Amino acid sequence: MEFYGRQDILSILDKRANGLNKGYRQNIAIIGAECIGKTYLTKYWLSRYCDRHTVCVYIEVNPQAPQGGQAAGIFLRKFIGTLLYAFLENSALTLKDDDIDFLIKKSERYAPQTCALARELIFERKRISAHDAFIGSLELTEVLHRETGKYCIVIFDEFHLLEALRIKDFYLSWRKQIMLNKHTMYILLSSRKQLANKIFASDLALLFGSFEKIELEAFDNKTAQSLVKDRLKSLPAPAHILNFIINFSSAHPFYLTVLCDAFRDYHVREPLLPVGLDSLISSLENIFIDSWGILNRRFSWIVSEIEKQFKEPSLSVKILLGLARGLTRTQTISGFAGKTKKEVSAVLNQFCACDVVSKNAESYYLNDRFFGFWLESVYALRLSSFTVDSESTKQLFRKWLSELYADFCSAQSREPAERILELFSQFNNESVELQKKRIRLDHFKEVKLLRLSGKQIKDGILARTPNCLWIAGFKEERVNEDDILEFVNLCKRFKYTKAQKRIFIAFDDIDPNARLIAKEAKINTWDMSLINSLLDIYDKPRIVK
Repeated sequence: MEFYGRQDILSILDKRANGLNKGYRQNIAIIGAECIGKTYLTKYWLSRYCDRHTVCVYIEVNPQAPQGGQAAGIFLRKFIGTLLYAFLENSALTLKDDDIDFLIKKSERYAPQTCALARELIFERKRISAHDAFIGSLELTEVLHRETGKYCIVIFDEFHLLEALRIKDFYLSWRKQIMLNKHTMYILLSSRKQLANKIFASDLALLFGSFEKIELEAFDNKTAQSLVKDRLKSLPAPAHILNFIINFSSAHPFYLTVLCDAFRDYHVREPLLPVGLDSLISSLENIFIDSWGILNRRFSWIVSEIEKQFKEPSLSVKILLGLARGLTRTQTISGFAGKTKKEVSAVLNQFCACDVVSKNAESYYLNDRFFGFWLESVYALRLSSFTVDSESTKQLFRKWLSELYADFCSAQSREPAERILELFSQFNNESVELQKKRIRLDHFKEVKLLRLSGKQIKDGILARTPNCLWIAGFKEERVNEDDILEFVNLCKRFKYTKAQKRIFIAFDDIDPNARLIAKEAKINTWDMSLINSLLDIYDKPRIVK
């Protein structure tokens, strides 16, 4: 399996898994948007993790599964089958079949008590409640440990869908089981960030066996560049085209992969055409506009799923189109949709709960900018068109993409300091949450470049509010301890200012010790991912270096 970045998360998983059989259990929650790579990350980790004392049980919870008692029966068989298969595989025993009866019979010699309970649960599944089926399944891991000494790591992919079992006080029962089953570690994955965070804050808030939360984000620039270069190594694509793909996709792993594959496959079909913007746009037309295009189908499905959740589907779509056009305030969206602020607010709140939209201060933003681009450049035209001819859509699509590319190239040609200065000038007293940080973006009465003239830190930005002075330093190379110490000393020349907010912006990586020194000196460290998230908010091209 090809794998990019996220080595820090793999290290956490290794550490927690290794700690389990040493008597230290730490459950893990991995939360992130759809297609951000949670499943791929987990399966990659499983493919490389090997410990004869630990059985890993991966269960993908099916969103299309039946609900209630029937769902409990399906879950029961799936859990038992997966557990026993993983146990036999972990014990290096030959497997010829994955039929559940075969697995129980094969395992009986080595884990008779576990198999006896499994047989009982399967035999009684039509008589026992969904609650007893679920709890009985989870108890199997502890029985297995008692008779074999093996620990279990249970992974539920999209765990929130287990609510389909319709068990009364579901999380209360599960919470008790997690605390009691001390030889079982849980890794829970979810694409529903708002819902998952709410569950971990209340329903699964544990005194013992609490969850370490990992929020999976898009790739950083370096990781995205590695992926793009690898997937397009057969094409002589110029660097600015590769960087534009990263900017356009917001470094989202799924979109990066889809764009690169479409671009490469287009040139396999058209090997004589020059590699450039024209061929890139032609390749994207296939996946964005064509009825069988992968992104067109995905985004059309998302819209249809959203429409099902609302009494007035047309209003939900209208609000989506308003957000895609850059409308962020309730008042402007209500004017665009022709509805009252109360009606629009209700829809926006539901969008937030479903992770379609995020709210920062009084503004609303689509979580998926790529989806927003499709809404505006393809879907809106489809709704307003009176013909099935897609040529006009393709012409406008080509025009929009060409303009995006021109804006990106223009921005890339400017110095990073100038880009940061422009970004600071956009701040208007917003309060945003990025990377688990709540950041107040003051409106400045003055913003200017600052010559710091240090050995390593040459330039910075000075920004004034009536009550505070912002001092920002930055470095394009890797930031070390000496850089932070130098910045601390350079800031001392402004010591007579009543209040300071000091920020160090790292265009490359930051050494852990440098980050620690910055924290002790009350200096905020902003990496390029955070800067690019701010540029997204203000609809500016990303910085890709």
